[in-house]
Amino acid sequence: MRIVVVHPAFLGDTVFLGPAVRALKARWPEGRVAICTTPRGAPVARLLPGCDEVLVFDKRRADRGLFGLLRAGRRLRAFAPDLALVSHYSLRSGALAWLSDARRRIGYPSLFCTERVRLDRTRPFVERALRLAGLAGAPVDDRTLALAAPEECRSYADQILLGVNGPVVGLVPGAEWETKRWGAERWAALAAQLHQGGLNLVILGGPAERSLAARIRELAGVPAIDTTGNSIVEAIALLARCDLVVGGDTGLVHCARALGRRTTILFGPTNPARHVFSARDTPVQLGLECQPCHGHGPERCPLQHHHCMTRLEPATVAGAVRTLLDHSTS
Repeated sequence: MRIVVVHPAFLGDTVFLGPAVRALKARWPEGRVAICTTPRGAPVARLLPGCDEVLVFDKRRADRGLFGLLRAGRRLRAFAPDLALVSHYSLRSGALAWLSDARRRIGYPSLFCTERVRLDRTRPFVERALRLAGLAGAPVDDRTLALAAPEECRSYADQILLGVNGPVVGLVPGAEWETKRWGAERWAALAAQLHQGGLNLVILGGPAERSLAARIRELAGVPAIDTTGNSIVEAIALLARCDLVVGGDTGLVHCARALGRRTTILFGPTNPARHVFSARDTPVQLGLECQPCHGHGPERCPLQHHHCMTRLEPATVAGAVRTLLDHSTS
């Protein structure tokens, strides 16, 4: 049995495929399970337990347009899947599954699937792919996120944390959408409070977060290890070494959750109910009347005030961090 899960979307979306991938592998332990995802999601897909192969669809660059779609389709066809699950609600993703020549295609974009499923957007993200796996015959009782720490980056993490003693808190200040960002001033205030509490700080993010990290360190005036701009695999290796991770509703934070790290997650425009949390996770949300306002975060606040993030005080977040750390040692 050869199965491909088609979901070329955001980094966090790849993490949410984990329970479905494990379910498919449990049902067909001798089979091969592949994930078709974006270049950014590929490093995470390779660390998902049960994933045997990653097929990259670079929809914004190398595989852009009709001819790029056809090239990607040929790569999926070379995998020769018997079954395709299309958990990404996109006609392009459905077309990829159709181009794969999989005889059985279960998914949400109805035009290209042999078994068409209505997408219930009120359900948690992990259930979207898991539901399709269940329709294929796989067990669906485990919704736990899981991610393997990258062993090849162990020495990198050792070097970054050399000489660090005591608890390590990872700060993830960036986000794909501006309305999910908290702002340098608030992150700096949080960093100062956590440092006063005896915690070591590591800032994580991509190249786009370098200037933000520099600003946070300047405003906070306390020691913080800046690792922004490293690779996704290196960032995951560091997340695996953190005692707790703080950040918004964004990919690296969900990687930390899947690694079993304690997380404090700041929710602004998005809905915490779309996630399946464990006792290690503390979602923080103000509970304003206008929350939530969007599925993944709008480009700008519909009410032009962004109160869901600007009114969230650093002291509130610092208190949630301390409570979670205290529970971990009690």
